[in-house]
Amino acid sequence: MIIDIHAHDGKFAHTEPIPGVTSAYDYRGETMEDFIADLDRDQVSHCFISSVTALIGEMVEGNVVTFRDAGLDPRLFAYVYYDPTRIEDSLREAEKYRRHPKFIGFKTRPEYHKICFDHPSYRPLLEIATQWRKPILLHCAPIEDAQAMARLAPQFDVPMIMVHACLDRYKEAVTLVKDCHNVYVEPVTSMHFPGKIRTILNIVGHERVMFGADYGLMSRPRILRTYDEANLTPAEREAMVAGNARRVFGIRA
Repeated sequence: MIIDIHAHDGKFAHTEPIPGVTSAYDYRGETMEDFIADLDRDQVSHCFISSVTALIGEMVEGNVVTFRDAGLDPRLFAYVYYDPTRIEDSLREAEKYRRHPKFIGFKTRPEYHKICFDHPSYRPLLEIATQWRKPILLHCAPIEDAQAMARLAPQFDVPMIMVHACLDRYKEAVTLVKDCHNVYVEPVTSMHFPGKIRTILNIVGHERVMFGADYGLMSRPRILRTYDEANLTPAEREAMVAGNARRVFGIRA
């Protein structure tokens, strides 16, 4: 069974492929009915969703809808979105969902907000995530995101998950955090980089890699095919698609 730690609740604006820009996406799961049906098809035991609406500015509304949607199936759990341009609102949102049974962690995207992860506006997130022991799923595209993670990880005893691993600069990115044992890597990208999975494993080890499909933009079978070329051992595959997430997110079942 698969634990998908990176999925999207809601539609992105670009719902049709644009040649040379978004043609790498296949846009699965545009309705919750489809989304839940694909959990069965893909043999997913747990799926963690974050709000597209929250990302593009309607944080409160987005969190409401995502937690509502997470309640539609026992396999779904939700991230609270943190917006560094709205610190007080973000903290109120965090407190609102703190004891919600579907609350799995925090999601944020520094690149979208044009605020680096080690900017002071992210410190409140780091503090409450550390206090509550809730992982942070961090969208990492520019190499500056990995550099910030490397600086912050020794200061905050909380799991941080590097999503996308800075795209084509993945080797540099994971090398920056290889000694940061609370930093994990989720290597999904819309573009295929041959050898990416095995290179990441060689640098940080299979105990620090997790599976995410970027679902809503891409399908799980497509992303899993990029894992196949790495010739994973059974132990590596189990750890990456389920075991590590089970341990880091405290999943017992």
